[in-house]
Amino acid sequence: LLGIVAGLVAGLGLALLLEFLDSSVTTQLEIEERLGVTFLGFVPSIPDSATQGQSKDLHIHREPKSHIAECTRAVRTNLLFMSPDKPFKRMVVTSSGPQEGKSTTAINLGIAMSQSGQKVLIVDTDMRRPRLHKAFGVANEMGVSSLVVGEGKLDDAIKTTEVPGLYLLPCGPIPPNPAELLHTRAFADLLETLGTKF
Repeated sequence: LLGIVAGLVAGLGLALLLEFLDSSVTTQLEIEERLGVTFLGFVPSIPDSATQGQSKDLHIHREPKSHIAECTRAVRTNLLFMSPDKPFKRMVVTSSGPQEGKSTTAINLGIAMSQSGQKVLIVDTDMRRPRLHKAFGVANEMGVSSLVVGEGKLDDAIKTTEVPGLYLLPCGPIPPNPAELLHTRAFADLLETLGTKF
């Protein structure tokens, strides 16, 4: 009997210790309290069964009534309501590591924004592992890296996609100095020019 009681107490103590040491964020309230930022929404992972053998990248375009598409539209709406008086023109999608969903998130938000009637351009600035051109099935021989170094014309580099109102400016050839390329005056000028068109 003493051993059973000691085992229960030890188990309870271990469970409490693990709960105390758990620093993961699990609720919207915890995100807002710990990070001091507004929670825009939750987009679930796209299961393999939902794509029917097709790429996950254009899932919400092909399945506009899906739960995932609805969640993405909720994020879009929250983004638009963040600054109704002065709508933003640019947004950066990033993460701390590879394969965390940056490209999929950028594509989904681009699709959702274009579905609301806006002319949207996705700019692929992943100069190490660009893949947006593959997702949309367009060529990557000319893009951001080409334009920044003065090669080619902007209109030739911008590609149309199968999504109405959504365009893509691919990365272009991978440069030897990707970080430096995005800190140039030419890149800033490119963003300003794109802001007048999209």
